[in-house]
Formats: sequence, C-alpha cells, structure tokens
Amino acid sequence: MSAILLATLFQIANLPSPSANLINQITSIAAITQPPVLGNQSANPQELLEQGLKLYQNEQYSSALKIFKQTDEALQATGDRLNQALVLSYLSLTYQQLGQLPDAQQTIDKSLKLLQNKSNSKDYLSIRAQALNTQGRIQLAQGQTEKSLSSWEEATATYSKIGDEAGKIGSQINQTQALQTLGLYRRATNTLENVKLTLDQQPDSLIKATGLLSLGNTLRVVGDLNKSQQILEVGCQIQAKRLRLEELCQLETQLNLVNTAQTPLKIEAEKLAEILLSLGNTAQAQQSTEAALKYYERAASISQNQTTQLQAQLNKLRVLVNLLTTSVKKEPSSEIQNLLQQILPEIQSLPAKLENLPASRSSVYAQINFAQSLVKLAKTGVSIQGTISDQNSCTSVSSLCMAAKVVATGVKQAKILSDVRAQAYALGTLGSLYEQTQQWTEAQSLTQQALKLAEAIQAKDIAYRWQWQLGRILSASSNPQGNDKVAIARSAVPEAIAAYDKAVKILKALRRDLVTVNRDAQFSFRDEVEPVYREYVSLLLPKTGETSPENLDKARKVIESLQLAELDNFFRRACLDTQPVQIDKIDQQRQTAVIYPIVLSDRLAIILSLPNQPKSKSLQLRTVVIAKTTFEDKIKELRRKILLKSPRDFLHISQQIYDWLIRPIESDLHNSGVQNLVFVLDGTLQSIPIAALYDQQKKQYLVQKKYNIAITPGLELLPPQPLSKKRLQAVVGGLSEGRDDFPPLPGVKYELEQIKLIFSTAQNFIDNNFTIKNIEEAVESFPGSILHLATHGQFSSKAEDTFILTWNKRVNVNDLNSVLKTRQTSQQGAINLLVLSACETAAGDSRATLGIAGIALQSGALSTLATLWSVNDEATAVLMIEFYKEIAQNQKKAEALRNAQLFLLSGELSYKFKHPYYWAPFVLVGNWD
Repeated sequence: MSAILLATLFQIANLPSPSANLINQITSIAAITQPPVLGNQSANPQELLEQGLKLYQNEQYSSALKIFKQTDEALQATGDRLNQALVLSYLSLTYQQLGQLPDAQQTIDKSLKLLQNKSNSKDYLSIRAQALNTQGRIQLAQGQTEKSLSSWEEATATYSKIGDEAGKIGSQINQTQALQTLGLYRRATNTLENVKLTLDQQPDSLIKATGLLSLGNTLRVVGDLNKSQQILEVGCQIQAKRLRLEELCQLETQLNLVNTAQTPLKIEAEKLAEILLSLGNTAQAQQSTEAALKYYERAASISQNQTTQLQAQLNKLRVLVNLLTTSVKKEPSSEIQNLLQQILPEIQSLPAKLENLPASRSSVYAQINFAQSLVKLAKTGVSIQGTISDQNSCTSVSSLCMAAKVVATGVKQAKILSDVRAQAYALGTLGSLYEQTQQWTEAQSLTQQALKLAEAIQAKDIAYRWQWQLGRILSASSNPQGNDKVAIARSAVPEAIAAYDKAVKILKALRRDLVTVNRDAQFSFRDEVEPVYREYVSLLLPKTGETSPENLDKARKVIESLQLAELDNFFRRACLDTQPVQIDKIDQQRQTAVIYPIVLSDRLAIILSLPNQPKSKSLQLRTVVIAKTTFEDKIKELRRKILLKSPRDFLHISQQIYDWLIRPIESDLHNSGVQNLVFVLDGTLQSIPIAALYDQQKKQYLVQKKYNIAITPGLELLPPQPLSKKRLQAVVGGLSEGRDDFPPLPGVKYELEQIKLIFSTAQNFIDNNFTIKNIEEAVESFPGSILHLATHGQFSSKAEDTFILTWNKRVNVNDLNSVLKTRQTSQQGAINLLVLSACETAAGDSRATLGIAGIALQSGALSTLATLWSVNDEATAVLMIEFYKEIAQNQKKAEALRNAQLFLLSGELSYKFKHPYYWAPFVLVGNWD
C-alpha cells in the first residue's frame, strides 16, 4: 500500500496518519545506532515507523509503544521536530489504547509544543491537524468534551485549509461524538449531513468507500439504523462494482463462496468485506436476523484477512445462538434441530481458527466473544456433548468446558501482550464461568483481579460489569441454597450491596458514554444494564422483614436512575438533564402521593411516598408475592381484552391487577387525604391505563375515585409547573385526510374547530397547511402555552420508529426535539402542554410506551397528553373538547383529564363510550398541575 493511501485511510478511520513527508524524507536520516527492542539492529527511522504502525494495526500495543519510543528518540537526536511531533501523536494514541491517559496527555502536549513554530507549509499543517485529532480523542476520554470539540473543529479547519478532504471527513465524524455528548444534536446531525454531502461529491474510490464505512458505523452507534444501512449499502455497491461483484450487495441473489485471493485489488476486496461485516452489524441491530446472517457469510467468503473472517463467523454464531435461545421457548423441535445443524459446524471449526490467529487485542476479544456464545448456548439447556473433539482437559465435553479453555487462552494472550484492558476483560469473563458453575471462591478471586486491573486504567465500561458480577457472586454465595443469583433473603451480605452500589454509580458516571463504549451490535441494554438496577433493588428490598428508610429511599432513586438509563438507551445518547428533587416537598406542596411499583423476579414491590409524614415513615413498602412472568402476562391480557372491546371480559383481570397494585396501599391513600396519584411506572405497567383498574368491592374504576392520575418517567426529569393563565393560548394542527397509507380522521376537523372556539386566538393548521415548517414558525413566534396535534403517529421502543405524521412527512422524535426546543431559549419559554390526540403504540412492541416518554421529554414540553392506542376519532374529539373546557376554567391538567374521562364514562353522549377502550388510553405524562 502506498504511503499516501495509508495516510488517507488512517485519517478517515480517525487515526493520525503517517505523512507522506515522513515516509519519503526519513530515509535520508542516519541509521539508528541503538538497536530497537523489536526488529533488526540496522533499522532506520522509516523502518521503525512502519514496524510500529504494523504492530499498532495488529493491536499489539505494548510492542508498538516500544518501537514508537525508539522512533521518537531517533528523531529527537536528529532534530527533526516536525516528524517527531507526528510520531509522538502515535505514541500518545498507543498510551490511550493501553489505558494510560496521563502518559497519553503528556505525550500529545509534547507533540503540540513541537508544533508551536507556526508554518503555512502543507506538511506542517497536515501533521498539526493529525495531532489535534489525537488530542481530541484523549480529551473526550478524559471527559473534557468541550475541549475535544474545539480540538476537532481546529483540525477540520486545518484540513480544509490544505484541501485534505479525507482528513476533514475524519475530524468531522469525530466532532459528532463530542456534539452528541454535549446534547447539541441538531449540530451533530448537520455535521453528519455535511460529511455525506462531501462524500457524495467524491468520485468512487477506496477512500470514498472508507469514508462511507466510517459514517455508516457512526450512524449505527447513534441509533440511526436506517441511514446507517443506506450509507453502508452505497459503500458496498462502490466496492463491489470495482471488483465486478455487484451481486454481493444484493441479498436476494444466491451466491456460492467467492474467492478473491487472486484478485489484483486485494485492498478493495478487504474493504468490501469490512463493509459487509458492518452491514451485518446494522442488520443485527435492526433485528433483521436473516439479512445479518447473509452479510456475515459474504464478509467471511470474500475476506482473506483472518481477523475479519473470524469476526464475521463469531457474529454469525451469536445470531444463531440468540435465535436458538428464542426458539427453545416457543418453536417446534424441528426448528431447534435446524438451528443446531447450523450452529454445530461453526463451533467445531472455530477453536482451530482461534489458535491460528496472531496474538492481539482482537484475538483476545474474539476468544471472549466465542466463550459468551458458548455460555448462552449452555443456558438453553441444549446439549452439544459428543460433537466436539480434542477436549482432553475437560472431564466432560460441554459448551461451558469449552468456553473455559477458550477464555483461559485469551487470558494468557493478554498477559503476553501486556494489554491491561484485555486482561481485565478476559479475567472477568473467566470469573463469570466459575460463577456459572457455582465455584464461588474462584469466581470471586478472578473477578476481584479483573476489577483491580480495570480500575487501574479507569476502564469504567469494564469495571461496572465486574462490580455487578462481584455483587452477584457475593449475594449468591451468602445464600444457603447457592442457587439464587440475586439473594433476596435477609442474609445477603453488606459487601454485595456495596458492590451493586458501586456498579450503579459507575453506570451513572458513564451515562453519556454508555452507548458509544458499546459500539458493537451485540450490546444489549436488557441483558447488560437493566439487570444491574433490578438486582440491586431486589437486595435493598428483601421479601420479608423490615427495610430501613435509607434503603427504601435508595431503592426509589435506583429505579429513577433505571428510568433515565432506559430513555438514554432509547435515544442512543444521554440527552436528558436531571434536577434533584426532594420528594417530600412534592408530596406536601401538592397533596400528592408518589407510587413506585417495581416488578422484580418473584414479587411486586410498591414504594409509596405520602405527604405530612415523619421522615422515618415518609416512604412505605408493600410487597405482593407474584412471579414476574405471571404478572406481566396479566398486564398483556388486560390490554388485549380492552382493545377487543369485550363488554365485561376485561373486568376480572382489571380487578386482579387493582388488588395487586392499589389494594395494598388503598387505606394509606384514603387516610392521607391526597388528591393526586403520580405513578413512576415500571416495565410493562406502562402499557396499560392505570385509570381503568377496577375496584370490585366498590364497583368503580380508579378514575371514579377522588384521585387525579399522572405518570412520570422520574421526578428528577420533570419538576411540576402549573399552566399560566396569562399564556393560555394554543397552536393546533392536524390531519383529517388520509396520508402516507394512514386512513382519514374525519373527526379532526370538528375537534380543531371546537378548540378554536375555546381559545379564540389559537393558530390553526389543518391538512395541507399542517407542515412541520408552519408548526415550527408558529411555535417560535406565538406566545401560546399549548401545542395540540391531532394526527396519526406511532410510539415505539426505538427512537427511529417513533414519529408523528404531518402533511408532507413523518416527523421523527429527534426532529420534534429540534423543532420545539427552540422555545426553551426564546422569550416565550417552553411549551407547557403538548397534546397528541390520535397516536398509538407500535403493535407487538412490549416497550413501545417508551416512545411516549421519549416524545414528552424530547419536545421540551412540561406535560404531554398522549394515547396508548388509536381511539375512535369521535370519542377523541369529545374528550379533547371537555378537557380544554376544564383547562379554560383554570383546572389542573390531571384534574381536567379526569373530568373529561368521567364525562365519556358517564355514557351521556353514547353508551359505548362507557367502555375503557374509549376513555382510558389518554395518559398525562409529566407535570400534573
């Protein structure tokens, strides 16, 4: 590969490049008299540099470090400050890879100091831009986000000055990481769009394909999966066309294995394999398993690179094992056998391939990846005994036994490489295998060793895992039966609680980085983050016996943190600002009870906060013993029965859930005299209307009692603020005509006309006037406190699938954020109430109500009124009109909603409206006053 091409590809991959200047000129420097640690004694600086780069690319960082140090010393001796500055950039990056951030910072400072004598030469500016790119990476790793953005902006400007489009693209992609961390999402989106425009203008080439690969990977990380797929497909087509292998990018085409070993375009073939691998990762994130498997197979078939081949095969195995895990629960045995026939050949061939892979960080991670799939396979209960040969050290052939051997090899490799990060990851994984076999002493020892290493290099993304693992081991080993992975008995040791506490604190510290440090498609919030919080709460709230006020408050805060983490995962970024709120102040000032129903594995824990209570009794715990699966099945059944509009079939289920959720705290609520019930709902509880829970004893729904009901994703997110009557004006818009395959909503015209009568100054946009541009302009200029949108929309557990429909486009939740948050910085202030009166949750999506909270928070509105399902538009119009009549009479928002629901429930207009299908799905999220 030419030096210039190598430099360009390094820039796009966000690494400093070996400049053509250094490669071309360094040969004139006298040979180094002191022999390098690695390499022959006659090596000159150019040879040392090339050796160091090769080691770095092969992830042999400790060896690369030694070579770069020698190159630095050689250049310092000759007084070549410019090229020494470049080598110091490499040295700094290598320190960062090894987790030695202070050394990395000191080294890049030295590099930039050598570049203080300003010059307008292209070589000087190129090397300075590369050093700035490196500095930005180190600053971001240290949490200095503003400084990293400044460094990357300067790098971009410098690359632009010398006309280096490749360098400009790499530094712009870097900028988006900092912009997202800072919450500047519109700027981040604009930057990525600019990168795409730049790439679109480039002729098809390896450099363009590399840029598209980097852009596609970045889009996947931030959760824009559809755009990621589109960008990567363009890159795939470019490379395939150059190789005359266009069919590789067309999944509908059946292919035989492709052999590119003899092609003169080996570099292009490898880049195509990388793009196919990335397309597989994006497809996996989209849960398109068939597409993912095909992409992985094609990546493995075209690549001649061992690491790429192995990564594709490992990712394919993981997808197959995930499918098997699901199939064991519900598929017929024939489907399970079919999957096993695909899985077993992969398992049989991988050990030999892993052994042949040169030692590197990637090889260690590959061992761990394989072991994790084997562990997951073991958990399915499907035996692979007798299918794997040459397991001499195993007393019995099993996937766990094989996993232990594989990880042990990874530990040895990491030690040989002196790669502390890889050691920490491998040792902890080995500890998890001992945990699986309940060998608690060995498991604890290995986990503590791994934790010590992770903490030494400040690898928080690894440390939280091993703190969590240590908590599990300590709690399980304290359990006399030794079977409970989360000890909920009173005998749980304080050390286990302390370990969980540290794990949660690390997760909170990692909030803005959690998605980006888990860039691979396999990262699962449900498997790797959510259980940390739930298991911790389970320890804090034992099934029997007393719970201290301190632990109750701690459990409440942990659940709030989980709600926030779920929303961060929904948006694929930490975009929400929190404000600590004293719960007792909310209780007392607003006659409000705050209720936290927490769904644990074997019980429902209900934390209740009541006003005017002594501190020792301000939080109370009620426990209902019920299996999580049973509870969640009933929740799903209630929703299904209400949607069927069956006359009375739903009542006995609604009554049962009332008895679990409300009955245990009923007398406390009654005696306290509270008027408002604010629920911080957990999991599947978010999918049902709490107002429709039925008290069989009193023959009334919860909404018919004296309580106003609201939902909040967390008190820290939405401090209460009442509507200001001085600004009681509205911007209203909607669609009555069918658009984009959605049916007409004929009741919308009447709904908007009636709202206009209530708020005479309302700005009204309907049908072809209902565009995002018109709404944005009205929201920015009009002093209204209410935004009412009567249109189709969908709430989903994925941000990219959560949208509202306007006349000319679907407006994604992130776009809505850009439109409405401009109000927060204007004189008008934030929107007080956002109403979405015709949206619905995505079918078959158990977490779809995350989309409601997502829109509520991203819009910047203090309160959001939305629907859990799409309701008859006649009933919607009636309820909305009654709601606004109440608001106009200065009623609180939650009270106005309750009265409007009671009006429908009365059957005064139509007997059918008495059914909860019509009045119950309207939920108020956020501020209730």
